[in-house]
Amino acid sequence: MFPKKGQIWTYRERARTLAFFWGLSFICMLIAGIYFVFTQSNWILVILALLGLGSVAMFFFSSEREHRDEP
Repeated sequence: MFPKKGQIWTYRERARTLAFFWGLSFICMLIAGIYFVFTQSNWILVILALLGLGSVAMFFFSSEREHRDEP
């Protein structure tokens, strides 16, 4: 996932890495939100996690499309 030492990251690789780490954090937030839904009937964390996952997906797919022809 990470480039070798001395290589330059392309915009596409940077976007994939950022989307991966942001996606992991929002998935953890979603798991915590599901726990709070069942214990305290609190839906705000689930809603925020789903919005965050949607924005990460839009970021990932837009960067894949924009930087399609780079080396």
